[in-house]
Amino acid sequence: MSGLDGTYRLEGCQLLRQDGVVEEPYGSDPEGLLVYSPSGFFSGHVMRKGLPRFRRGARLADPAQTKAAFLGYIGYFGRFSVDEAAKTVTHSVLGSWHPNWVGTAQVRHFRSSGNRLLLETPILGSGGKSRRIRLMWRRVGGAP
Repeated sequence: MSGLDGTYRLEGCQLLRQDGVVEEPYGSDPEGLLVYSPSGFFSGHVMRKGLPRFRRGARLADPAQTKAAFLGYIGYFGRFSVDEAAKTVTHSVLGSWHPNWVGTAQVRHFRSSGNRLLLETPILGSGGKSRRIRLMWRRVGGAP
């Protein structure tokens, strides 16, 4: 059991660039659910609201629809552990929308206050630019 156990709804997702610009990669009103179970499992999902529906039925989409769906959603699940002293939670990924994450440890810094939880990635770098992702959650069920 950990102090993070419970169910959370997403309130916001920000990409914080090194130049100070803040972007909202899933829009201004994203949808998401994060569950930390007392048995040490987690499941996390974030998506852009209003993604276009596939025109050709279940799992059949043209390239533009496939790209919008892939870029408009992230989800993964596995086991988690909390380091209270370092204020980090480590997600040990068993399955993910992004196949490169399977088998990895995704570390997130956290701050919690009341029913609010803020998760933030370490600084990420790509193409000479650094950034981090910040997710703001509100507990809606589970341990207080």
